[in-house]
Amino acid sequence: MKSKGFTLWLMPKGKIYKKFTNLINKLAKEYSAPEFKPHVTLLGDIDLSEREMIKRTKMLVSGKRIFSITLGQIDYEDYFFRTLFVKATLTEDLQNLHNRAKEVFEIKGISIYMPHLSILYGNYPENVKKKIIQEIGGNQEAQWGVDGVVLMKGGEIRDWRLIKEFRFS
Repeated sequence: MKSKGFTLWLMPKGKIYKKFTNLINKLAKEYSAPEFKPHVTLLGDIDLSEREMIKRTKMLVSGKRIFSITLGQIDYEDYFFRTLFVKATLTEDLQNLHNRAKEVFEIKGISIYMPHLSILYGNYPENVKKKIIQEIGGNQEAQWGVDGVVLMKGGEIRDWRLIKEFRFS
């Protein structure tokens, strides 16, 4: 599986980054899945040039202030990039940033934003997902302050590349 174009991420820092990096890498090894950096996707599959992405991401972060993301319960879907994930609380600040990103990048047609931090990519049966949740615990509460947006280049997961971090200003 691969993503298209560019993606905007909100990434944890410090202890929370380390906690979820360790969990993602542990599950990747145990289940022969790809490793990736912990993140909450703000907006994905944006098909613009890198130069235009940088310009618009600067616009997106301008005038924004730090806010918190709160993670809670693990859930799962039958979708490669959301096979196992931790739900993030959809706060007004997070929804507003998502809506602003859709405006800045002229994205139409996305109706519902479901913020989450994936911990396992792949296609696994429900019983495997339930077993993992039982082993690691269904409550993965964490909170961190978001002070910017990370611009990533998509493609094959192993080729994902950080373009630039943009701090709120």
